[in-house]
Amino acid sequence: MIKIYEKNSYENHLATKVMASKKEEGKNLIQLQESIFFPEEGGQYADSGIIIYGNKELKLLDGQIKKGEIWYSVEEEIPEGSDVICRLDWPIRYSRMQQHSGEHILTGVIHNRYGYDNIGFHLSDDSAVTLVMNGDLTREEVLDMERVANDVIYRNLPIVDSYPSKEELEHINYRSKKEIEGQVRLITVGYGDDVVDICACCAPHVAHTGEIGLIKVVSVAAYKGGTQIGILCGKRALDYIRNEHEMIDKLARSFSTSIDKIPDSVESMREEIASLRETTFNLIDEKMKRIISELKEGKNACLFIDEDASPAIMKNCYNAMCEKYEGKVAVFAGKDGKGYRYYAGSRSEDSRLTGNILKEKLGAKGGGNEEMVQGRVDAAKSDIEKLFE
Repeated sequence: MIKIYEKNSYENHLATKVMASKKEEGKNLIQLQESIFFPEEGGQYADSGIIIYGNKELKLLDGQIKKGEIWYSVEEEIPEGSDVICRLDWPIRYSRMQQHSGEHILTGVIHNRYGYDNIGFHLSDDSAVTLVMNGDLTREEVLDMERVANDVIYRNLPIVDSYPSKEELEHINYRSKKEIEGQVRLITVGYGDDVVDICACCAPHVAHTGEIGLIKVVSVAAYKGGTQIGILCGKRALDYIRNEHEMIDKLARSFSTSIDKIPDSVESMREEIASLRETTFNLIDEKMKRIISELKEGKNACLFIDEDASPAIMKNCYNAMCEKYEGKVAVFAGKDGKGYRYYAGSRSEDSRLTGNILKEKLGAKGGGNEEMVQGRVDAAKSDIEKLFE
């Protein structure tokens, strides 16, 4: 099969012939004499499109390489020898070309600066394109490489493919994620003394870096001893920035301030919230201690508080009850029907004994140490109270 998508990434309409046809695992599979459809390979999904057969327009469902042969999956059976017209879903293909070419440029400039290699790549249509470099990079370093990569775009350098012989390859310094048997296809960004990157690749690419428009880094994270980077290119990058700007602008309007003043406004609100939380915590803590002081005397006791009580409030209540009662104590937050969170134990014996009683009698779940146990129980309030009488 002649891989036209390698020779001419911009060919989106083609008349050709079905060279083989078969049904396998419920799928209608065909081989084409020539093809503009890129199959799934190298971290990139197969192209989508339409195959016109007679008066039917059949969806191209998939393209896979099996034992070195490319088989396409279509909606209905197409007999061997049939003449067909192939029509590529061009907007999706072109977006993928922008993403893939952008990945080559960013990966290439990182390799040039730090010597790291790209050991993982996935091109998704509905989330960021991801690449994995086999070395540690800080966010600041990656963003600096983003700037360098976009400078390559602005220079509008050519992106060309070539098929050097084995002898020629020995004198070419190129990147490759894996050992390649047979003919190697190289994608070169730049020319002459201005070559930015040379990488082995099977996928379609744009013809000039300027067509990518923009490379935007959207995430940076440590990953298995290296660095995983999420990027978007072209229109997808523009859409991302537009949506992000709309959110920031909406946030600025909600603060009644300008975009550049948002960090100050957020910090001021954070401090105010922290202060209110501290005040609220202190008020609730004082209220709980007062309630505990008014509880009836005895050896054991349990306290039921609001279901939204924080772990800190529950723990403070538990400690206050341990000071008042010498036996088993517990604090429960929740309500019948929804269940209760609890802190329980005793200062006079191993608290895990109290935890075991809750598990055996009420089916509670949880754990802890001799100082305190915690967990959850779905029993009714009345049944819980009986254990602490």
